[in-house]
Amino acid sequence: MATALKNIGPHLECDICADKYKQPKVLDCMHSFCQKCLEKYYTSRYAGQQTIPCPVCRRETALPETHIQGLKTNFHLMGIVEEVSLQEKVVSSVKKTPEEDESKCQKHMGEVKWFYCETCEELICRVCTVVSHCKPKHHYIESGEASRKYKQSLKDMFPDFTKDIKRLEQSVATSSQAKQKFTQNVTKTVKAVQDKADKKRAEITTQETKMIAEIKQLQQDRNRTYDEHQSTLTMMLESKKHLLGRSQDIINTASDSDFLSLYPIVSKDLKSLKSQNPPQIDPKLSYLSFTPGQRICDINLGKLELRQWEMCREFGTEGRGPGEFNWAQSVTATQPGEIAVADCFNNRVVICSNEGQHKGTIPLPTGPLAVAAIHNPEQRLLVLDGSKYVKVFNMKDNTLVMQFPTVPKHQVDKTEMDLQSLAIKNSTCTIVVGDIKRMVWTEHRPTDGEILHTIPVQTPPYYLAVDDDTERVVVSGYNTGKVDVSDSKGKTNATIRPTINGEPVEYCRGVCCDSSGIYLVVYQGGDDDTGHIHHYDLDGRFLDCLAQGLYNQCGITFTSGGQLAVANGHSIQMYHKV
Repeated sequence: MATALKNIGPHLECDICADKYKQPKVLDCMHSFCQKCLEKYYTSRYAGQQTIPCPVCRRETALPETHIQGLKTNFHLMGIVEEVSLQEKVVSSVKKTPEEDESKCQKHMGEVKWFYCETCEELICRVCTVVSHCKPKHHYIESGEASRKYKQSLKDMFPDFTKDIKRLEQSVATSSQAKQKFTQNVTKTVKAVQDKADKKRAEITTQETKMIAEIKQLQQDRNRTYDEHQSTLTMMLESKKHLLGRSQDIINTASDSDFLSLYPIVSKDLKSLKSQNPPQIDPKLSYLSFTPGQRICDINLGKLELRQWEMCREFGTEGRGPGEFNWAQSVTATQPGEIAVADCFNNRVVICSNEGQHKGTIPLPTGPLAVAAIHNPEQRLLVLDGSKYVKVFNMKDNTLVMQFPTVPKHQVDKTEMDLQSLAIKNSTCTIVVGDIKRMVWTEHRPTDGEILHTIPVQTPPYYLAVDDDTERVVVSGYNTGKVDVSDSKGKTNATIRPTINGEPVEYCRGVCCDSSGIYLVVYQGGDDDTGHIHHYDLDGRFLDCLAQGLYNQCGITFTSGGQLAVANGHSIQMYHKV
């Protein structure tokens, strides 16, 4: 025991004071030091700073508000120190007796334990081998041989144990990094909630100020009307009182001749005033009330996301057959559980299940650039194939229903255009088409394709998406490296300029929206594996990167089940939240 205590002692000493730990505090790197030693170390070198480097490995540890005192106490280490100190006292006060000598057999006086019984895992003497540990039930070997054998067996375990230690150290580091990232996300999320709440409060205050101003103006206008009405009534009242009093005086005081000479005048005045009716005021002018708005649910700060996206499957390979793609350019959700893929270089649109099972094909004369679906009883699939027309197919049998231009028919041949993108305003099923040549998006009636609006844009609409709640239109500008978030009239509310590792991206590609914000495919250029999928809110603030190291993704959409489907050149990648 004395040897064991001597060996373990150095592991229970503080690396600063070289004495046994006193109130040990543990840093993020898992090194521990006496509280007073750390306080002296911090005060002398890093006073006032928010972090402290480990005196041994130099790794930084963030300090709580109470600095060193607020660090976690290593109670486990304290317990070991106290136990070892107690054992040292016991060893120093008790002398070992001959009977306690572990080399001597306690059963057979004077015999030395020269052997080791492997069956019972204990040292035995010569007599034991023939009395209580005899063969064949017991197997024993010479103690020196046993010591060498089992030392080697322990040594053979060390490599795996060392690997386990390294894995655990890596796990500790990974856990620490994850905690640090979570702390950063907490700060970022709290700020996002506060920003959103501030914005909503500002919107409510603006409405309140506007409404109260309207009430005050209404009060001013109506008070003026009431004042004018009361003034007129007062004048009529005074006139009638005056005439009545004068008439009574004439009757009571004038002589007959004077009365008769004044009678025609007084009679005429009385009749004149008697016939005057007082002006009426509209009783509705006094009505004023407040009806609380029914759209209180529009004030929605959002929700906390406790799950993250990860790829759940990928299907498709390069080729021309079923289950194969040759540059999957665009993707859209069609019927429940199905998607349509613009298989550009194979000159076709492929219909398949969300699991990759082939459902059908729509052959085209040229390669499709974009697809979109109208989810109404008619079930229409829209396709852009490089022509000047939007082609509309029946999703039930994949037949062509109609095609329509994005300019008046008589101007089609005279107008240069390059139709690249499609989106649907789901509330009205309005079709939105992006033209990068004319730098517009056009809106069309779903029943016949009639042009409803032509909206100029600042960013070429290579990809389009529409937020169903606000009808904001998101325009992804491909090689411009930016994305505009516009209102329904084309006014830019926000511009997103994505970055990867602090550097502006070269390409912004596919984009889609849901209630949680905007999902955007971006690329740095150069290598094919620099693609990311970024998540932004509808005000253009970056929220998260849900995938990176991607090959060559283009279009992106939400499936009917809420998964993300991404066109990835020769395959389709599906992402879900876990």
